[in-house]
Amino acid sequence: MRPSSKFATGVVLFALAGYITKVISFAYRVPYQNIAGDFGLYAYQTVYPFAAIVASLGMYAMPVVIAKIGVGANGPKRKLEVLWGSFYILLGLAFVLVMGMWSLAPLLAGWLGDPNLSSTLRVISLSYLLMPALAVLRGSFQSIDDLKPSALSQVLENLVRVTVLLAVLVIGVHLGLDAYALSRYAYAATLVGGIVAIVVLSVWAKGLRLRLVPVQKVTLQAAFRVIVTTGFAVGFASLGILWMQLVDSFTIVNLMGGDFEAKVSKGVFDRGYPLVQFAILFTTALGMANVPSLVRHYRARQIEATASGLRSMIRVTTAVAAAATIGLMGVMLPLNVALFENADGTFALVLLSTSTFAASLAVASMTCLQAIDRERTAAFGMLVAIGMKLVVNLMLVPNYGIEGAAIGTSVAFLGMAAFNFNRLDRVIPLGMLRFKHYGLLVKTVTPMGLVLFGLNVLALDRMTHRLDAFVWLGGMVLIGAGLYAWRLWRERVLLIGEWEMIPLGNRFVNLMDKKEN
Repeated sequence: MRPSSKFATGVVLFALAGYITKVISFAYRVPYQNIAGDFGLYAYQTVYPFAAIVASLGMYAMPVVIAKIGVGANGPKRKLEVLWGSFYILLGLAFVLVMGMWSLAPLLAGWLGDPNLSSTLRVISLSYLLMPALAVLRGSFQSIDDLKPSALSQVLENLVRVTVLLAVLVIGVHLGLDAYALSRYAYAATLVGGIVAIVVLSVWAKGLRLRLVPVQKVTLQAAFRVIVTTGFAVGFASLGILWMQLVDSFTIVNLMGGDFEAKVSKGVFDRGYPLVQFAILFTTALGMANVPSLVRHYRARQIEATASGLRSMIRVTTAVAAAATIGLMGVMLPLNVALFENADGTFALVLLSTSTFAASLAVASMTCLQAIDRERTAAFGMLVAIGMKLVVNLMLVPNYGIEGAAIGTSVAFLGMAAFNFNRLDRVIPLGMLRFKHYGLLVKTVTPMGLVLFGLNVLALDRMTHRLDAFVWLGGMVLIGAGLYAWRLWRERVLLIGEWEMIPLGNRFVNLMDKKEN
């Protein structure tokens, strides 16, 4: 047994690594667009889901599943057999994916509306071969409650990837390479980051003595069954934004005519997803603090305690998500100019920002379902979202372009949240609590929205360059956040213990207590 303090430290490191990884993944899109332009961002982002989905499986879902399999193994030799069996299964699946992607790349590129993306898809497919080693190495550490190697390797992998990517991008632009060549070299940087992570993890793993052992057929069958059921169910349900981006990749350019202007519009629209994804990460991370206790209470059949944990999760997640959503909508104009040099596509990005609240609800409800052992239900909820996104895109994009795609993302996540909460209410009824809480949130967030709208009207003719936009952005964030925090306190939306889950929440509560006394 490892000391609980070491495990707790590992959990903090693992969570911190997740935040840093997302920040890195968000941040490099800005210089990419600034250097390569909106068409360059289009060439990179259109195929991004094909790389990110498999990478996320190797970084998050599969290591957790492999760790669970390893924990259940009796004895060191049996554990090694399970780990090697999992590696062989994942390696086999990776080879199938590589061969499928390599041969189908021209067909997929045609479906994406741009045959020139074929070679980039083939470069991406090579990164799939790194996933088995990364997943098993991380899973082997997590099976002994040592989260430090997984956490540090995540950060290192992304730092190396982004450093090489941006270096290649600058050199490529200097050499006059086109957008498609730049995207190919950018995805080749993923291979460098993955290889470095494998080398570092392998050095760390020397103490685990992962020697080669024979694997029985029954072990392979058991590993295959768990990986393709639980593993892919958990992974599939947790990749919401990526699935939305994938649907957009197949529909926006095709439905907007497939010409150069359509591709540039897709590149402009792709500015928004990293912003929304970062906001969702922040909002859901705060509410997820209750998940470990939620799992314990549910499995001990303490339904009232489980319900209490769910209420706290809903209140904290939605309170922060409401602020993030209205805030992101309200500052999108200066944010767009500050980060991407112009205001192109601002209205579409404002509409896309509405998906922050919807997606936060969807992710919170999905996590609740997984916490009460309803992984397959959560995966089906994700299918509902993908289906709704596709239908709305087909209906709206031909007439409304990227604005229609933005509406499709919000509608899809709302549909997923409604489905998930409906299934969750069958186990732990909380329906009336949610609707009363949402009404209170509208009352709380409206003043912030009105103030930000007024500031946008004032700023419209005053943002002549990026520096002006940054100044307005900073002022609007401070004013909006301060006003919302005050309203949140006055309306008693959160309990005192729930304020403590928010960064600086303790200090704010102490300050307000002093003012009232």
